[in-house]
Amino acid sequence: MNQEAESLDPQLDEASQEAVPLDPHEVLYVPLRRRFVSEYVTNAEGNKELLIHFGFNEVSFDEPDLFSFGETLLEQDQFMAGSATTWSMGEAYEWERVKRLLEALLAEEFLTREPPQKPPTESDFHRRLMEAEAQREAPTEPLWWNPDCARVMERLTGRPLELGFLETVLPVHRIAHPALDAEGRHVGEMNVFPDAMRMKIPTEWRMCQYPGSRYRNEALMNMTALKAMTRYWKPMMQGLLAVREEFLHRYSPLPDGRWRMGDLHALACDVLALPTLLLMRGNAPVPNGALEPVLSSIFRVTDGVRMVLAYLLFLPEQPMPYDTPITPAELYRLVEHGNFFVSGRGVCAGPQPMVEELFATLMDGKPVTGGPPTVPEWYADVPAAVDYGLLGLQLYSLQFNLWSYMCRAYEVIREALLQVEEEPGSLLSRLRERIERDWERILPTRLEQATQRDWAEARYIEMFDRAQRGMRGFREDALVRLRDVFTPARDEVDGETRLRLRELLRSRADSPSRTLRDVLDTVADATAEFLAIERPVLRALEGVQRQVNALLQRPHPARKLTGAELSLHHRLRTGTHGALPYLMEVLRYELGIAIENTADATRCSPLGA
Repeated sequence: MNQEAESLDPQLDEASQEAVPLDPHEVLYVPLRRRFVSEYVTNAEGNKELLIHFGFNEVSFDEPDLFSFGETLLEQDQFMAGSATTWSMGEAYEWERVKRLLEALLAEEFLTREPPQKPPTESDFHRRLMEAEAQREAPTEPLWWNPDCARVMERLTGRPLELGFLETVLPVHRIAHPALDAEGRHVGEMNVFPDAMRMKIPTEWRMCQYPGSRYRNEALMNMTALKAMTRYWKPMMQGLLAVREEFLHRYSPLPDGRWRMGDLHALACDVLALPTLLLMRGNAPVPNGALEPVLSSIFRVTDGVRMVLAYLLFLPEQPMPYDTPITPAELYRLVEHGNFFVSGRGVCAGPQPMVEELFATLMDGKPVTGGPPTVPEWYADVPAAVDYGLLGLQLYSLQFNLWSYMCRAYEVIREALLQVEEEPGSLLSRLRERIERDWERILPTRLEQATQRDWAEARYIEMFDRAQRGMRGFREDALVRLRDVFTPARDEVDGETRLRLRELLRSRADSPSRTLRDVLDTVADATAEFLAIERPVLRALEGVQRQVNALLQRPHPARKLTGAELSLHHRLRTGTHGALPYLMEVLRYELGIAIENTADATRCSPLGA
């Protein structure tokens, strides 16, 4: 997480001392002590520090003689300010030093002068969330992909899509979100993607009283989902063990027995693929509304694991490549200290023992207590589900790495446009305004940064390679390398497309100056280069999608997938953190140029021609 840790030492800001004068006889309160999470770490200089996490804030004690001060603070609900001078393991602290520490903690709201109020039962944040939920436009009837993909996609994006291309456009780990289980609840609960498929379903909420980062958070717990998980916990854990066993038939842990972080992410995706396969297969799919609650509950708890690991794998500031070792205890620490128990709609409802058991089951194979389990019919589908999940990871790696290359093209075009001045309302100004609007949409994804793009590509390479090797029947001579897919062959770099785009762009300007021609040529060349990369990626995506369709026993589309259809993913993400623009829409709506790209060819023409 990108969190700033404030170091509490004698050199504190004098302004905070003047703003919050303190008397040694005052009583101070630690209102949310149960939210504090502490750990000892080694800093960049090789020195030991005590970190106290408080939501997204941290306080660092980096002087060894203050460690006992921090540890004692963690045990207090209230105390007299002057008594903190005695929290030393040796000679008492000087009052002036303690005063500066306590004033800083008051300024950071770790401490208060006011006694805690009666614990609230809800929050302003949740009230606003429920008000927005009441006003939200939501479907009044269930929407589901199988077999209605074309109709549903057209309703959501304005463009139909054949069912045989769905996994290429929508990651396998998200497909089951809008499905309803036999209890009438969405598999994805409040996190349904896309949100436009989420119905309004009654849910019981409660403020969290668990110690740690969730304690009395403004976002509440989904008690309805927790009650379901509690009812089905043992068969859920048995189901996880079944997928884990199949996964370990294909992959080995590290020599010391620990998991690779990337393999744990892949296992989580394979668990999510099990209910998804049952819902999406062509032969006797589970009808929407009939999925066993055991499976929907398995999906919900495991999706949280997947999200945490995906975030960590793609964060260059805390480099954790695919082979990073991880244990259940380390995973819990990362979740707690990274504030991953908290989301924008609620906090994890599972108590710590339940979360720890989930991690121990997934990673250590912790056996389920009690008598022998009843073996449900869907256990026979576990091998196919693992294949489905691994194919989904291949599609995910190809698609998301492609968007990274598109953002590189945006960067080249933006830099060229920023070099020249143009009259307001002119072609160049309109184009620049559109690119700047799109750039603002790119910034939250951090794909404008070369460091982020390069780090992400390295993870996709690892993920793509490893996912292929786990497939049943894998042959080394059939291995496809991601970097090769994104390195167009000489004949893929289409000089004709480049020249055609230059011609069309220049035709959109009246008597363009040499400077304007140069900028338009840069736009054309960057676009043509991206299209040359997109073509082999579309070919690779179709190849994997064909394997998915064979696995699910449904027909593969007779026509070729287009880049515009692939970009429907971002129309589904409209309004979310990860939604990206599509470069071809810039040319279409700002310059009147229509582009259709498939694995075989690129067609560029004036709009309406």
